[in-house]
Amino acid sequence: MLLTAGLIPYNIFVMNMIDKLLTLCSGYCESRKIVFPTLSTLIFNSGTTLSRLQNGGSITVRNYEHAVEWLSDHWPEDQQWPDYIERPKERVEG
Repeated sequence: MLLTAGLIPYNIFVMNMIDKLLTLCSGYCESRKIVFPTLSTLIFNSGTTLSRLQNGGSITVRNYEHAVEWLSDHWPEDQQWPDYIERPKERVEG
């Protein structure tokens, strides 16, 4: 079933944090032509964290926030951030 406003699948609104993170990671990996273990190492300094999440594992909220901030800071300029996932606000250095 699609919502008429923007034709976004209804189930996208009930995505949990892990699903959102994995969606972002998939898009990043596809754009950069890298695999999950490589991205996992870049974000978490552990090549197995994203695979663990794919298999039902969990992470702390702090690690989730770190990962989404990392992805936002390194997101490819030629790729659009998914509209249905909130993007962190840019941090102002100072």
